[in-house]
Amino acid sequence: MLTGSPYDTLCHYVRVNTGQPSEDHQPAAARATGRPATIDPDAVARIALRLFAERGYEQTSMEDIAGAAGIGRKSLYRYFASKADLVWGGIEPVTEAAGRALDRALGRELDSADDGGGPVSKSDGGLRPGTGAAQIRAGLSAAAVAGAAALPDLALTRGRLRLIAEHPELASRSYAALAPQRERGRRYLITLGVREDMAGYLCAAYLGATFEAWMQWAAGSDPDPAPYLLAAMTVLQMPDA
Repeated sequence: MLTGSPYDTLCHYVRVNTGQPSEDHQPAAARATGRPATIDPDAVARIALRLFAERGYEQTSMEDIAGAAGIGRKSLYRYFASKADLVWGGIEPVTEAAGRALDRALGRELDSADDGGGPVSKSDGGLRPGTGAAQIRAGLSAAAVAGAAALPDLALTRGRLRLIAEHPELASRSYAALAPQRERGRRYLITLGVREDMAGYLCAAYLGATFEAWMQWAAGSDPDPAPYLLAAMTVLQMPDA
């Protein structure tokens, strides 16, 4: 359970764990003479989270964020279409790293099949011969942990997740925000021979369980989210050959 005001807690994480005092306006853009500003999206997000912590999410405008970041509103909108995008914007490295982990796991499974597993029979919707629940669980677990390892600033991630937990408007975006991960997971499972409908169900369960793991981690103070993600995997029922 979150303790204290969500904004007090978020301010603590942004200020203490990033080493930035709340009154210190760190520049988010550097401009060379005669050249357009180069914007660091993560720096802008940190500034936005600080403002949300100090003023409240609803009370902070995109204009406020642009001013604090030292950039124009048009520049801010080129990177983030809304305040919600500033909060959800850290998901891209997770999606990419998790996808690469699934590709590696799939490559190992296909190599194993080439060594004697044989082709998948789609007639009965079964799995690729030799592929079982343990292999599928290992691939999905590797993807979850790889996604966490790709995040450069877990304090920033914790602040983002705490905001999502406190605001239904932000939480309602989870389905769309997780769509790329859902599709890559489905492709991974279908390629292994999991029936399409079952692949959809399993991906929904996988993303739901791991998202809850992230939220439970964010509500506490443990530094590493990986144990939470791996614990979430244990509740999932995997298909078997």
